[in-house]
Amino acid sequence: MRVLKTMHGSKRSLVRRMGDHTRTLILKEYLHGREGWVRESAALSVLPPGAPAPRLLAARSEPPAVEISDAGDGGSVADALLGDDPERAAAAVVAWAEAVATLHRVTAGSFGAFRDALAARAGGVPVGAWYDVRESVRELERHCAELGVAAPDAAMDELVALDTRLRDTGPNALSPGDTCPDNNVFTPDGGLVLIDFEAAEWRPVVWDVAYLRVPWPTCWCAWRLPAAVTEAAVEAYGNAVGFDRVLAPEIAAASAAWALLSGAWLLPRALRDEPLLKQGPGRRAMIQHRLRLAAAAEELPAMAELAGRLGRVLTGRWGECPVPYAPAFRSGR
Repeated sequence: MRVLKTMHGSKRSLVRRMGDHTRTLILKEYLHGREGWVRESAALSVLPPGAPAPRLLAARSEPPAVEISDAGDGGSVADALLGDDPERAAAAVVAWAEAVATLHRVTAGSFGAFRDALAARAGGVPVGAWYDVRESVRELERHCAELGVAAPDAAMDELVALDTRLRDTGPNALSPGDTCPDNNVFTPDGGLVLIDFEAAEWRPVVWDVAYLRVPWPTCWCAWRLPAAVTEAAVEAYGNAVGFDRVLAPEIAAASAAWALLSGAWLLPRALRDEPLLKQGPGRRAMIQHRLRLAAAAEELPAMAELAGRLGRVLTGRWGECPVPYAPAFRSGR
């Protein structure tokens, strides 16, 4: 096979389309460390038929690489958000929610298989928590101390207790870990395939649903979404996965936690006013938007109080920095 195209990737990997006169496939080579390969190859190896993800064709451990099925060049949810068609963008967000729901539904019984697949590739790689909530809490405490913001005693305990409670009470399923709007591809039949499982983990499904409400807390394209679009997508998720409104309080709490923790992750570079590498909203705007969301969390009152205090201090430093709507939703606003 020869290289047909070098695909959009990251500093962590080299992704290329390979092909000959009979077929094409995607070759992904991991450039830094092995955990991304361990998690991605393990996750793809246990996905059942019907999962909205590439099929694993082959994997090698040294040097780490996978061959996966080629989903084509159909564009992503991020492409739709960057466009000028609000109906297309709204449909794309709903398709994202339905794809995530389908992945959760078909992997709900795959904990043991995923655990064993990880262990077969590397010992000591945890099935869940590719990031440690407790470490994030410690970073948040450090930032607050540097800014002179007093954290209510119960705020950090609320965050850790929420993560523990969600993991213990479920529902849990396999997650790609990074469901950014550019980590997917629309296929020729109109379906959506989720790509990039380097951070795959077993975790509460509400963390992925809440990802939509912040929105997109770990992504560059974290523009605001119209409330009607968000609600339609959350409803589509519920319809597709079979969970009902009983999860609403947990989704609200997880949304607030995502907002506060991801806002804190952005703080060091925001305080230095470092330029963004892509065309999304500025870090300071994202932080203010997320702290307001977290400050309104009725489910986590101490955390909400902390978010309000931190938000007021940062707004005093920077002034108001609003997050604009995604480009596709700006016309007529």
